Amino acid sequence: MRTTLIFAGLVAFSLSPAACKRNSAPRSPDECGGLCGAGTRCDRGSCVVDSSQDTPVKQEVETNEIPMRPQITSWGECTHERDELPKKFVPVDDSAIPQYDIERPRVLDWSEGDEQLNEQVLSAHMREVEYGINECLSIAACYNHGSLKGGRLDMVIGLVGKTGRVDAVTVTASRGLQVFGIVPCVRKVVADHQFPSYNGPQMTVKYNIEIGEE
Repeated sequence: MRTTLIFAGLVAFSLSPAACKRNSAPRSPDECGGLCGAGTRCDRGSCVVDSSQDTPVKQEVETNEIPMRPQITSWGECTHERDELPKKFVPVDDSAIPQYDIERPRVLDWSEGDEQLNEQVLSAHMREVEYGINECLSIAACYNHGSLKGGRLDMVIGLVGKTGRVDAVTVTASRGLQVFGIVPCVRKVVADHQFPSYNGPQMTVKYNIEIGEE
């Protein structure tokens, strides 16, 4: 099993217009009245994230050390007696969970700081998420004659700093893992997980799990 964690704080989101004054005078870099902060620029009276700037993102949120659960060594094994599960498979309802969309308009909060969760904290929390994901795989395996083919799960997760909640998640699975509701179950597991809150912009977390041979 192999995992990869990638995360970023400021990404090229389309931001909702800020309260910049507009008039008929020629536009200038100061037309937003100096409201645009680091990593943003004034564009036609609105402050938008400037993805062309290599703006360092502070990773300052230091929480108490989180003990990381052991790495999972047995993925996708049926651990339930078949008669413990409903006779007919019913997938998890994930219809209320938004898909991650980088182009979704977002409101820029001028009061937020520049904190971010560090890699150690994110890795510990994603390990917790892995245990929930493995339960999704286990149930699917039980309905799939006791086993699953190997494959890969790719996740893109949006985290809201003030709440530590997931506001959107997209899960892509290889063909062998597109059975018995694995994708909606994984989306629900990720969306239900509570991450630490922090005073900073939304984070985008990309995570993948490779399981066995496809």
